Amino acid sequence: MRKSNVDLYDPEYVSGMFDRMSKTYGFANLLTSFGFTSRWRRQCIGDLPPIKESAKGFDLMSGMGEAWTEIQKLINSKGQIIAVDISDEMNRKAAKHIKRLKNKNIELKQINILQNNIPSESADFVISTFGLKTFNDEQQAILAKEIARILKPGGSFSLIEISEPKVLLLKWIYMFYLKIIIPLIGKMFLGNSEDYRMLGKYCASFKSSKHFHERLISERLKSNYKNYFYGCATGVYGIK
Repeated sequence: MRKSNVDLYDPEYVSGMFDRMSKTYGFANLLTSFGFTSRWRRQCIGDLPPIKESAKGFDLMSGMGEAWTEIQKLINSKGQIIAVDISDEMNRKAAKHIKRLKNKNIELKQINILQNNIPSESADFVISTFGLKTFNDEQQAILAKEIARILKPGGSFSLIEISEPKVLLLKWIYMFYLKIIIPLIGKMFLGNSEDYRMLGKYCASFKSSKHFHERLISERLKSNYKNYFYGCATGVYGIK
């Protein structure tokens, strides 16, 4: 089936895409981002409103655990990270990552966050780095509702996603890089151009975190909206 006939937001498609990308995802991220995603991830977690050292929270769309080192700086061994991802292969890589960490206060859950059995008001914090783009507007509304349900009163959240800059020249250069250069790198060095081509498509459709920010506010969360590097990434952070 051609990609154009596939629902890019269907959870089964997203899961399969990241299963395939898991073989090269870590290297590709390092190769194609020039360190920007790592910097933005640190800034996103740095924007998280204060949490207690024994906090328990969720890393949504957790991938291979790229955010864990920064999160662990905020909590001690009594705290806990519950990592949620829909991809079986990403979770397999994440499990290997846990073995390399000194503090192993991480639990993996392979679930679709839009259809979950996570107890209400069970989290002190919710974090997500670069997972929002795979949700359409309707799914973002559901995600906002789930975050509001899962967080304890006073709980914190911070999420970030690559976005389409508003400055026209920067937008053209950035989107050309996402849509053309990254798939080319994927084909030349990683043997996978089609899945990496989706990055630009998701970003072009996502635009920015503004819509998700509005959905969070509609769920009565105190959300703040933020641009990173002239809008190449955007995020939301705040409290319940």
